[in-house]
Amino acid sequence: MGLATDAKIHGVIIQIRELVGDRISTADAVLHGHGKDEGWQPVKAPDAVVFANSTEEIAAVVNICRATGTPIIPYGAGTSIEGQVHAAQGGICVDVGGMNEILEVNVEDLDCAVQPGVRRKQLNDHLRDTGLFFPIDPGADASIGGMAGT
Repeated sequence: MGLATDAKIHGVIIQIRELVGDRISTADAVLHGHGKDEGWQPVKAPDAVVFANSTEEIAAVVNICRATGTPIIPYGAGTSIEGQVHAAQGGICVDVGGMNEILEVNVEDLDCAVQPGVRRKQLNDHLRDTGLFFPIDPGADASIGGMAGT
């Protein structure tokens, strides 16, 4: 555990579990998978991973973490090479991969609204017949939220 005390992070996990049910995990395999990216530098795994389903849910998790001084590590697709997933002081990883809906496409305005878990290829496949495309190509099929965070 990376925070000051095991009891503190355990209390945070209990509060979040009351909110999201079984969509918070402390399983070693899940922590290990969210404690690495495509980079070369070693990173530390989080204390728990929340699989978020909505903006409201993320806001509630952020409020719990803010109130307890618990670090938050956002996670999109894990394709970064800059170490954004590094949980240097432990904390709660918020995985937005399940929030992958394309909400709106406005061809006339040349824009769209997407959830943070939408991946680059998914968006371009959706836009293909509109004449629009998302021109950013980080070399991996990154999530939009992850690219914005980088």
